[in-house]
Amino acid sequence: MKEKLNKRFLSFLFIVNIGCVTLLLLGNLAPVVNPQRFWPIALMGIGFPIVAVIVSLLGIAWLFIDRRRSLLSLVGLSISLQSIFATFAMNVPAGFKVAKEGSALRVLTWNVGLMNYTELDTNLANSQNAVIFRKIKESDADVVCLQEFFSSVIPGNYYNIIDSMKKMLNYPYHYFSLDNPKFDNKFFNGTIIFSRYRITDTAKVIYPLPFIGSVIRAGIIINTDTVDIFSTRFQSVNFTSNEYKELHNIKAGDDKGLKGSRNIIKKLRTGYNNRTMQMQIVKNLMADSRRPEVLTGDFNDVPVGFVYHQMKSGLSDSWESKGFGLGRTFKFIYPTLRIDHILYNEAFRAIQVTRIMSGDETDHNGILADLDLIKKKE
Repeated sequence: MKEKLNKRFLSFLFIVNIGCVTLLLLGNLAPVVNPQRFWPIALMGIGFPIVAVIVSLLGIAWLFIDRRRSLLSLVGLSISLQSIFATFAMNVPAGFKVAKEGSALRVLTWNVGLMNYTELDTNLANSQNAVIFRKIKESDADVVCLQEFFSSVIPGNYYNIIDSMKKMLNYPYHYFSLDNPKFDNKFFNGTIIFSRYRITDTAKVIYPLPFIGSVIRAGIIINTDTVDIFSTRFQSVNFTSNEYKELHNIKAGDDKGLKGSRNIIKKLRTGYNNRTMQMQIVKNLMADSRRPEVLTGDFNDVPVGFVYHQMKSGLSDSWESKGFGLGRTFKFIYPTLRIDHILYNEAFRAIQVTRIMSGDETDHNGILADLDLIKKKE
């Protein structure tokens, strides 16, 4: 009887193994299948890190039970190596050196969650913004790219955060996308690029409605070279707090979560479609540049995703080049979401990279990278 139970359990375990390897292989398709044509495959990319770990553990377990069956996991992992290396940065951890190396360009990208302007407690909002300021100051970045930035544009206004960044943190130059006006055009939110280097020229391309946003470019002079810094935020899924709860219920197997799944699926599909369109707009804008390029932003897409894969074509990822581990940047929904990125073209090499770990001041972690300009783009 015991022997029969053992055989049944091992047969069940192998069926689970087959299923996990199948999901792993489907995840490899996420970067190459356009979600505008078949969006569900994109979900396989989101779940890829967890599935890869499960397949690895099953492969190790089979080594002690039946080595022949471990080949299934080994083959699946071998086929998935490119996606694995994109997801799990495997560089030797070296720590982040505060002192910059030579003429390195230090770049920070961070989604700052509208600078807490929706917070009802003014004192709490001020204290959280003070944390953001402190962390930006400690980063000692030369270029700071902030998504979901919010500020008054009236000189001397109490909530004119642009003025504060200039005076308190020594960023004399900036370019603000001014995407979404608030309160009679006295306040705006959008993407902003702050720079300690002079900005020579700028550009902006607005994304199609209904999404309110854009991609911006700032040409900055570093010594005798001009570098193009691009920054953007792609369409998010815009889940409400209730939908986050429904996602938790779905993961927990609670029937309550299924009631709101239709609206969640609709938002996922809309997000994938819009991000794909926005990605192409950014690629077109970058194609016009003949300078060294750095692209920063909140892509709302993971490394095993179509938008990220297309966006990274011809570029390098600072986290993949010098980071270690998953590098999670978004703190909700799923524990493996690295959706904020710093990419660069062949004119640069990455020296080091780290995360700016956030607390309650925003729901994103920032990415901080030192880049060395090694050649001009012709």
